[in-house]
Amino acid sequence: MKIRSSLIVPVLAASILAPAAGSAVMDHSNQNNTSATHEYSKYENHHKGNQEKKFMNIINKYASSDLKTKLTQDLATHKNLENKLHNTAGFKKQEGQEKSERQAFFQAHKQEIQSIKQQEKDGKITKQEAHKKFEAIFGNHEGKNHDNDKDKFKGKENGERGIFKELKSAVQKKDQAAINTALEKFDQKLQQSNQELQKQLNSNQ
Repeated sequence: MKIRSSLIVPVLAASILAPAAGSAVMDHSNQNNTSATHEYSKYENHHKGNQEKKFMNIINKYASSDLKTKLTQDLATHKNLENKLHNTAGFKKQEGQEKSERQAFFQAHKQEIQSIKQQEKDGKITKQEAHKKFEAIFGNHEGKNHDNDKDKFKGKENGERGIFKELKSAVQKKDQAAINTALEKFDQKLQQSNQELQKQLNSNQ
């Protein structure tokens, strides 16, 4: 089973990170795999940070005093558990394996990638057509990596997305009661996530 460092944070950043997928594909086509991965990581971390700041602003502005205290503590616990998990031997081993797999994948498709780039450069295909070809290559690779565990977490992720949709609607209406209800649901999910992170941490120490 793969170690999953967080069930909550990806959902928190989903609205901003989702549009980045196409950009990431094109980055892979224009750079070597090391720099492309590095640049996408910087992009992802930057936008994730911005989204988390927006979320904290909502908590500070609308959450009741008790709920604000609970959320602040649970978010701090979540971050602490993630950091600890990232430093376990099991996580580092998995990270190394995935890095090796990515490098092997890029090497195996190097000629195909260069061919698509050359076709675009020569005007044989459009930029959009090249994008679709790259998307097929990298999309298939990502799909293979996630097929085994995506169904298991699909329900949980959909539930979390529903909470954020509810929260977004409540914030737009400036409905404090509805905002607090959504935040309470989020905190329940966060506590469940923390319990799962703790289990993973215990099993990887």
